[in-house]
Amino acid sequence: MPKLVIQNWVDWGRSFVDTDGSFYCGTTPEQKQTAAHVSRRADLWLYLTDVHPRSSREFQAHGGLYPAHNLVKKDWTHAAALGVAPGKNVSPEITAPLRAIVTGKPAGLIVPRHVFFQDYNGGRPVPCFSFRDVEETFGVRKLDPVAFLDGAVQYVVNAKHMFSGALLQSTEWMNSPWSRELRESEAAFGVPSIEMNVFTLLKEKYGQGEGLVINHTGVVMGICIYQTASGIKQIFPKAEVNIIADGATHLLAPHLGFSEEAAADTALRGMCQQVGVNYLRSRDL
Repeated sequence: MPKLVIQNWVDWGRSFVDTDGSFYCGTTPEQKQTAAHVSRRADLWLYLTDVHPRSSREFQAHGGLYPAHNLVKKDWTHAAALGVAPGKNVSPEITAPLRAIVTGKPAGLIVPRHVFFQDYNGGRPVPCFSFRDVEETFGVRKLDPVAFLDGAVQYVVNAKHMFSGALLQSTEWMNSPWSRELRESEAAFGVPSIEMNVFTLLKEKYGQGEGLVINHTGVVMGICIYQTASGIKQIFPKAEVNIIADGATHLLAPHLGFSEEAAADTALRGMCQQVGVNYLRSRDL
């Protein structure tokens, strides 16, 4: 039985990996080239990317840990108010070398329901942006799940706001006491009525994941890449789940845990081994 190769591009957004990015993580041209090289072998490309409103509690301007990054397009004009230096990019759009691989391929966008409520802090839930806002940010229209399951879609942009692109969050608690008012708000904002992501659809189609090879490249290794890959291994325990180390970036910042790449490499290799994820170099594929 031939294997289906899925390439997960984790947070390859311009604000993370391009040198003018507002939260540039140190990604090198060589890492981008390696990611592009291994990605050309895939049958399906999934771009798992942060998408935030300007009010995100992740941002240092609001007491969070990280510089402002990956704003929806309608909020780009607010970058300076969030402490972003002039000329810095806050876009979540995929970096150019990878965009070139999927340009012209049938595409679709998924925004899980919980992503619209990432700023919720008690009281009545209000969407922080609309589905149309995210479509305009990426230039990709809403995914048709039936077309995807039929194999007619080759490239999926899957928005997220948590570290793991595989993770979902229950929104069932929103049903009361404000359910009627919330439904009206959701209809206006285009918020989906159920909680799902692209892996929900892949689970429906492939079950335990036998015959799937799921490769990961992107940023940053110890946060979003590891958490996504380990989560996917739990969803698809029979799949071959790989992290391609030379197509990914470690966040080397002493105040965030690692200052030396060799130490980060050793730690991540052991962490991956504990959960059944392969930590490889591109030459090992």
